[in-house]
Amino acid sequence: MKKNIRSSLIAGLFLSLITTHSLADEYFGDFCWQVFSNTGEPLWAYEFGVYRKQGGHMELYGAIDYEANGVSASHGSAIVVGEKVKLTIVSSDYEEGYGVWGETFNARLNASTLSGEWDALSLETMDGHNVQAVYQFGHMDLIDCH
Repeated sequence: MKKNIRSSLIAGLFLSLITTHSLADEYFGDFCWQVFSNTGEPLWAYEFGVYRKQGGHMELYGAIDYEANGVSASHGSAIVVGEKVKLTIVSSDYEEGYGVWGETFNARLNASTLSGEWDALSLETMDGHNVQAVYQFGHMDLIDCH
């Protein structure tokens, strides 16, 4: 009996800690970025709901929009380091006529403008067997969300 009570108390404490941490998240709002290639060509846009976690870390939940190829799920994290915001974003999808792709995207944004430089490494396959790595880079600008 004592063992059941002790287990119940520990489980209750654990659940209250989880609830406390989830209530401590602060929703900042929706943020959108237009991503440009190194030659200035518009490539895609991101739209994220941004949440600040305890300790100052931020989580991003949303989508990447390739316009003609559609929208894919995307998520990431961010941290402020001095005058920079460092982002890491992960996206993947299967697109009809294109194949499977997965991408890790990194950005270094100016903390006052939330615009800056990025680079990304993608793995792509058209046939499910031959995988190619693609490296891209450029700049991205904060834009109004639609």
